[in-house]
Amino acid sequence: MRDAIGQVFALQVILAFVLLINGYMAYSVNYTRAFRVKNQIIDIIEQYEGPENDEGKAKINQYVRTMNYDVSNRLINEKRGEGFTCFQEGWCYRGTNVSTADADGDRTGTYYTVVTFVNIDIPVINNLIGLGNFLEVTGETRTIY
Repeated sequence: MRDAIGQVFALQVILAFVLLINGYMAYSVNYTRAFRVKNQIIDIIEQYEGPENDEGKAKINQYVRTMNYDVSNRLINEKRGEGFTCFQEGWCYRGTNVSTADADGDRTGTYYTVVTFVNIDIPVINNLIGLGNFLEVTGETRTIY
């Protein structure tokens, strides 16, 4: 009987290890996708000098759709509450105005903070502890004058 209990324990350890490795791999793949999407969004915003340009928004949304990037509405709604402008495609941005003094005088510009999300939806864990900022990938553009 003692050997049977030992085998059950060993099986539990192996299953826990397999779940841990699979969870890490799933997070890694989704983090990489969110990171690539964020970088491309930043490049497009810098190219079109801001996200308010309709052509730039269309290009961003088209890229996001081609990456099969999908995010739950709960994460997007939490960011809206923090003053970000969010889109159903799963990305948010917020502009920050800055002033710099140089030899030519004062210049004002704007840099944009872009947030994308890691798409890991584990209902029990998300409801109990809420992964929050752990699921966000944040980046900033250069200052656009």
